[in-house]
Amino acid sequence: MGTTWLCLGDFNLIYEARDKNNNNINRRFMDLFRRALDASELMEFRLQNRRYTWSNGRARPTLVRLDRVFCNKEWDALLPSVTLQALSSSLSDHSPLLLGSQQQAPRVFSFKFEQFWIRVPTFLDIVSAAWSSPVRGTSPLMVFCNRLSTTARSLRHWSRTLFSEARTQLLMANEVILRLDAAQESRPLIPLKS
Repeated sequence: MGTTWLCLGDFNLIYEARDKNNNNINRRFMDLFRRALDASELMEFRLQNRRYTWSNGRARPTLVRLDRVFCNKEWDALLPSVTLQALSSSLSDHSPLLLGSQQQAPRVFSFKFEQFWIRVPTFLDIVSAAWSSPVRGTSPLMVFCNRLSTTARSLRHWSRTLFSEARTQLLMANEVILRLDAAQESRPLIPLKS
């Protein structure tokens, strides 16, 4: 068996006419890209939830599938149950791609400190209360580790209660943008009149 490899990114080219929503196509470049893929023996992961991954953002947009993921047969044999999904284009004119496994591994939650927390007035109170709460341990190192763990748990809970509304709104906004991205593939979008 040979080396497994994956090739992904914004290729800025298409290899099929259906990868663009208009007929302004450079067939010579399209043919060269197709031949390069064939010569490399690359297989493409099919995008499951979208047709295009880029938009020029105009009133009558040009939509193109520029972002792609390819692999060789060794990679495909090693990980056959991989899926490719497009995410919301809320931050770019490209839709980010998510390459994932259909068999979900158990998720391990790790603590992530957010820098902006220190500017929230109640932050120091939460840290102080968590750090001074009683913890078990037979050695100073075990007590220290348990204090860190208790403080992380308290900050995680505090963050969820304090910022859950904003996080929910962000998730909802990204879902709306993803649906608008998908709708734009089949019809022009009309701006709302104020």
